[in-house]
Amino acid sequence: MEINKIRKLVTILVASLILAMTGISCSNEFDEHYAGDYTERSELNLIDYMKTREELSTFVKMLQITGYEDTLKRSQSFTVFAPTNEALSGVDMEDTENLKLLVGNHLTSYTQTTPGEIHGFNGKYLKLYRVGAKYYYSNLRHDIEITEPNLLTKNGIVHITDQYLPYIPNIWEYIQQASGLDSLRSYINSLTTVYFDKESSYDDNGIFVDSVFVQSNRVLNSLGLINSEKNIYTAILPTNEAWNTTYDKIFPFFKSTDKVVDGIMQNGISRQITKTKWAIIQDFLFNGYVESPTNKDSLISTSGNVYHSPDYLFAATEQQSLSNGYGYIADAMNNKLEDSWVRTISVEAENNSYSLRTKSDNYNLNTYGTLGTTFQASNNYYVRFENLPASDYSYAWARFPIPNTLANVKYNIYCVFVPITAIDTADTRPYKLKFYLSYVDSLGKKIIDKAITVPNNVTNGGEITKLLIAENYEFSYADLIEYSNTSINYKDNINVFLKVENAATIKEERRGTYSRNVAIDRIILEPVMQ
Repeated sequence: MEINKIRKLVTILVASLILAMTGISCSNEFDEHYAGDYTERSELNLIDYMKTREELSTFVKMLQITGYEDTLKRSQSFTVFAPTNEALSGVDMEDTENLKLLVGNHLTSYTQTTPGEIHGFNGKYLKLYRVGAKYYYSNLRHDIEITEPNLLTKNGIVHITDQYLPYIPNIWEYIQQASGLDSLRSYINSLTTVYFDKESSYDDNGIFVDSVFVQSNRVLNSLGLINSEKNIYTAILPTNEAWNTTYDKIFPFFKSTDKVVDGIMQNGISRQITKTKWAIIQDFLFNGYVESPTNKDSLISTSGNVYHSPDYLFAATEQQSLSNGYGYIADAMNNKLEDSWVRTISVEAENNSYSLRTKSDNYNLNTYGTLGTTFQASNNYYVRFENLPASDYSYAWARFPIPNTLANVKYNIYCVFVPITAIDTADTRPYKLKFYLSYVDSLGKKIIDKAITVPNNVTNGGEITKLLIAENYEFSYADLIEYSNTSINYKDNINVFLKVENAATIKEERRGTYSRNVAIDRIILEPVMQ
């Protein structure tokens, strides 16, 4: 989570402490430390020294316009990378906001004379390095030679350059300022919340210190810190045209019912809009630099979705080199429905991560592995009905939650079974089963365990069976696990369940017709793409 803690009193104390500590660098220790490590020495402060250099007059004027002149007169130590007048001849001096960002690229705290990573006043990570006898200054996109390095003044170092280092926005900043990205920008900004942090506003003794507010944004929390200079990403940034086209295409998939979210009743249309907009950006981000063409077999978005042969994602896009990665401007989102939104749903029977899998109390549901057998279960594990009741009137069943189903999408629903042969190689008896589905109907009513008439309710003995439960099945409403500012109650978020019940009688088992020790690998919902 991105957290900004606003403490007025603490900020003042910390700032005072920093000023006091860094001021030492102008003492005799500063002189002693840098003795012999400079090409020129002046008793003037940084500003007054640069004023003596006529070729730096434009940069001095920029410092005055942006308010940094007074900063560089303080009794702290700073490093200035000062471009010459000729280097700055094309800079717009009227655009104060951008001018300040540009100047921030050339100022850093403390004296920097040795190679290393440094932090500019504008928050950018910059690099000072040396090749042979020459020094260079870089923002990882531009490399600038320092023509006069290590000019020591009373309160810092001046490095003169014959070029300036342009300011490059990061992905977050680019989204905030680029034309044509209004829809993306508006939505991402709408996800920013600020709330009062009561716990942090009081000390350990329960005494109020100051009001602390926490700022949070779902994109930064869930997808990636695109506002950080420390993290590298590649982003596909849809233009307004791409946003609107994609929105219209996927909006029907997220049809929703009215529901209370974070204590507030939200109507179905509002929830549908929210889900659709999030779905547009859920896969817009990838870790690291991604070149186009990628020459990769696959890419994984930061939300975890896998794209095979991913070059199509970047077709007809325009690459922007940003300070923390690449941005690809897209006039059309090339995502395939089956890769991004209408994906196959697979529920592992042994996985009870939602704590919503239930069973009847008249038997044991145990987990087994297929390693060492001639069978291969998904993820190598499955569950098995054991110690079943000695009565045909006491039914053994298990109910499995199925999250993230969509509306207006046809699914083929399957249940995959592992044969009893995986336990006993001599036993090839099949299973006989009944199935029930829970869901929300077209009127918004929860339907619990509605019996399903299946084409075939008997597995193939001695082999793994993928049994078709329902064909072209369509849900009236999307059933997604939703993001919340509080803890997620999965019980309220998942309404689709498949109940699997043993239908073989004790007599049928004794005759060797069926086994009642049902073994389930997983449940699959495959979208029918049209």
